[in-house]
Amino acid sequence: MRIFFRRKEYPEGSPDGCSPERHHSHLGIFSPVSSPSESEVLQDFKKLCELDAIYIRSKRLESLDDVPFVVNEIREGTIVLLDISRLNDGKEQGHLELKRIIERIRGETRGFGAEIALVNDNCVIVTPSFVRF
Repeated sequence: MRIFFRRKEYPEGSPDGCSPERHHSHLGIFSPVSSPSESEVLQDFKKLCELDAIYIRSKRLESLDDVPFVVNEIREGTIVLLDISRLNDGKEQGHLELKRIIERIRGETRGFGAEIALVNDNCVIVTPSFVRF
């Protein structure tokens, strides 16, 4: 197994004239990590300064009429916890409506880079683009 992870050594006068750095460019996400530049660090710092406060809102999902509320909260940078217990009651009609609502939320917040995840059987979380899980 060690041969898979062994790096090839290139002498200074290699026949193809390539440096080791050039050979790593084709690795994509597996290429060696470089330290972030000063401008990237400043951009990240500015983004953090813009976030004065992060709010978390909760909402009980009742129908498709609740979708604009969720979209507006995500647009403003708020984390939204959705109570889906009424729609997730085991009945086929409620399940189809819940699926339709979640797909509508996903479609309308895709442009904002929002993430949607199931927390448990009765709760869904919708987060803005700056929140990762």
